Amino acid sequence: MNQYMPIMALGDRVKKLRKDRAMTQEDLVARSGLALATVQRAERGERLSADTIASLAAAFDLQATDLTGAHTAQDDQPYLPLETIMTGRQLVHLIGGSESLDFAFVELTDLDQAELVEHLQAFCVPLGPDRIPSGAVAQVRLELEATQLLKTMAERGLLVTGATFTVTAYEIDDDCGIGQPILMGQWAYTRGVLRVGTKDEMVDRAYVMDGLGKWENPGTEVVFPPQPDTFESWLATAVVDEPPQIQ
Repeated sequence: MNQYMPIMALGDRVKKLRKDRAMTQEDLVARSGLALATVQRAERGERLSADTIASLAAAFDLQATDLTGAHTAQDDQPYLPLETIMTGRQLVHLIGGSESLDFAFVELTDLDQAELVEHLQAFCVPLGPDRIPSGAVAQVRLELEATQLLKTMAERGLLVTGATFTVTAYEIDDDCGIGQPILMGQWAYTRGVLRVGTKDEMVDRAYVMDGLGKWENPGTEVVFPPQPDTFESWLATAVVDEPPQIQ
């Protein structure tokens, strides 16, 4: 992959970072310590003080220079491509094949939409193969229930996207972080990802690394973008090296 975002105004960049993380403006207020009016001014692209920019950047776990740069630091982060979940069978297959779930949704201003999102989240529990009935009639009934839920969400302007990826987890003995790490064992599991967007704001990728533990590595389903030294060198790069592996 060798893509880049066009240069964005700071207000658009703040809004995109917030929505990519499925945060509301109130969430950003809580994380940044800024007033709601200040966050709204930031997203309108109004002039901001250096302290305000630093607070916003910290809320996104970024450096201030990352926030004010020509592209967002999020665009360099590993992500999982998502596909639109159109049928109940797709949804049932995803939750039936997942042992854990990463679930999030974009900012909503409609309580009816929020109730449907909550209904979807409840439908996805429990996870794993036991979620899929063994009998054909029971399985079709579950798939039809999922189809009806997706249809109702679509009628209310909601769009569900998702995918799964494998995770390798390592059992490490590092004497509470002060000793030499020793590998005691490892295992693999499948993590499901669901995002709820809207027709105007579809979520086509999920930044899943924050949801993994210190000793967990994602599988090849997760895309690692190139990591340039500068924006200019990124644009000039013709050959992309193999993606780095999380240690």
